[in-house]
Amino acid sequence: MPPYQFQNFLGDVMEEIPSLPFYSFVSEQARSPQQRRFFSNQYSDVYNQFLGALGTQARSGQMPTKRFTDFLQQEPFAERFTSQPPAFRGVFQSSLAPRARKLFF
Repeated sequence: MPPYQFQNFLGDVMEEIPSLPFYSFVSEQARSPQQRRFFSNQYSDVYNQFLGALGTQARSGQMPTKRFTDFLQQEPFAERFTSQPPAFRGVFQSSLAPRARKLFF
């Protein structure tokens, strides 16, 4: 029997190339250019967390059954972005408050 069955062919392809579902989720979640840039730089971190979750399953004696697409659905992308400092998110103090002016007498 071939390794890919046609019922879940696209799901299997998504698991073979993990960057496909990641960037798909990023395009759905990112609302601003800053968010897109932040999420596109987070691929290796998120994938390493997924591999760590698989390792934890294997160490506990279970067969690793977690799929990357399922892991991405549980990943709090918005919380990950909002936990960053304001300047990293593209929010600068100067955009919220006017500049102070010097008065010379």
